[in-house]
Amino acid sequence: MTRFTLAIPLTLAALAWIWLGSATTAQAQDGKALFTAKGCPACHGPDGGKPLGPGYPKTKGQDETYLINQIKAFKSGERKGAQSALMAPMAMTLSDAESVAIAKYLASQK
Repeated sequence: MTRFTLAIPLTLAALAWIWLGSATTAQAQDGKALFTAKGCPACHGPDGGKPLGPGYPKTKGQDETYLINQIKAFKSGERKGAQSALMAPMAMTLSDAESVAIAKYLASQK
């Protein structure tokens, strides 16, 4: 391969990396709006840090992957428990992209 042939994929990879980095910040901002619009504060508190009661988890500052996996588990019916009757229908309203955006927002809160 010539240098030119190698330069194109490397340039594209660098541009994708830069774009993904800026998308993370945008997703977290969108996640905050989605968190509110989807009604999450009703049970988890205004920023996910002050739940309605002891049976509701704090979501603020949780690990992003953990949050995504929990939303997926509620959607699939795999997650059972005291709050699953409330959370499963809420999770079903979220697309995968919305779940990721909300998880990024909550994970970014300290």
